[in-house]
Amino acid sequence: MLSAIALASVAQQPPISHLEINNVRPTILGDGSCFLPGWDGFTPEDQANPCPTWEVPVGSGNGTIYQHALWFGGLDSGDMLHLAGMGYNQNGQDYAMGPLKTADASHDIMTSMKYHHVWNLTRAEIEQFIANHTNAGYQIPEDILTWPAHGEDGYAANLAPFVDVNGDGHYKPADGDYPDIKGDQCLYFIFNDARTHTETSGAAIGLEVHAMVYGFDAPDDEPLKNTVFINYKFINRSANDYHNTYLGLFTDWDLGYSRDDYVGCDVRRNSCYVYNGMDSDGSGEPGTYGNFIPSQVLTVLQGPDNLGMTGFMSIKNSNTVMGDPANAVEYYMYMQSCWRDGVHLQYGGSGYPVFEGTVGPECNYMFPGDSDPDNIGTGGVAPNDGYNTDGKYWTDLLSSPPGDRRGLASVGPFDFPAGSVKELDYAMITVWGRENESGPSASVSRIGEYVDRVRELFNNGFAK
Repeated sequence: MLSAIALASVAQQPPISHLEINNVRPTILGDGSCFLPGWDGFTPEDQANPCPTWEVPVGSGNGTIYQHALWFGGLDSGDMLHLAGMGYNQNGQDYAMGPLKTADASHDIMTSMKYHHVWNLTRAEIEQFIANHTNAGYQIPEDILTWPAHGEDGYAANLAPFVDVNGDGHYKPADGDYPDIKGDQCLYFIFNDARTHTETSGAAIGLEVHAMVYGFDAPDDEPLKNTVFINYKFINRSANDYHNTYLGLFTDWDLGYSRDDYVGCDVRRNSCYVYNGMDSDGSGEPGTYGNFIPSQVLTVLQGPDNLGMTGFMSIKNSNTVMGDPANAVEYYMYMQSCWRDGVHLQYGGSGYPVFEGTVGPECNYMFPGDSDPDNIGTGGVAPNDGYNTDGKYWTDLLSSPPGDRRGLASVGPFDFPAGSVKELDYAMITVWGRENESGPSASVSRIGEYVDRVRELFNNGFAK
């Protein structure tokens, strides 16, 4: 039997799985993040066969994302900040595996171990189960048998969604009950923030997160086969009513070669993206795209209280006021389109008031290009210096040379009362240029086409 120290050590390392149903192979950790192989939580098999965190196309050895993680924070009735987030786990961790007790939002190591898993199921496996579960000799997949439908000993009675064939309210595969998954393959996991927040130093929220990452086997639908969908259900298990709540989706993009990228956002489409800053990606090194370069897009499909992407910030790989956050307040500032010191983002240049090219006024979206003709990001106020008129638009190209880019898409503010459930759906879309088209503009010009198709499918319940 493992000692308490050994159990704690195992619980510190999130479980890992992969989505492998279409043209994208993301590496998903059970605490809602992804890292490059070589991180010490990866299995010997992963380390012996390294591939990018977000490999696309599958089998190419090329990737578009280095790290992606959830930030979440709000103020309690006394205006005290509660926040959980992730950077690179260099300081520690804010999240743990498993649900929280409904009485006091507490959590223990044994629960972490019980839910120390990413459930990985395909539509085909479930269809085989439906057809064969009563047949002698049929072996039910382990992830159907162990699907975390119910909590015990003080945890919520109902957790993971399932199809209750006989309507008795209990998940029993022997009765023909089966997991209710999205897509043709899904990864499901539960995590929480009931621990000392050694990454952000923020106060715990009492946040329980049910995550489903999924994709479709759609070889004839180019946007769909290049898309990974993420659904988060956020449950407030604490006794606190939170206001001015924000969530953030942090992405450290590495589009092939990591130091020749630009970023931008599409305000009307609730999207942010990375694209190459040179005509060719890299110089022929392994893991680079050469001349046929995709763009990588994050699209908020539907946020809490029907909010979309309410802000976008480009964060520098530095210790400057425009660099990586160091504490909970700075994480919270970024989700409100402010810099680490609380200064609000300003239109133009690098977005910081004292630097050349920044003209104002205050705004919520960096590098919107021509995507905000109604000046939504500036509260209806026309930007200064003639921006957004006569073909003059604020883009990353005007800010600085291409390089290593990080970004944050934020959603908020919204209220998060005690006991409430909020939901977020978003998509990670890899956009490709057409055959015989090369260079970064080939994929950038198709972002709207891909995003519109993915949103149409989502809004129609994926009726193809």
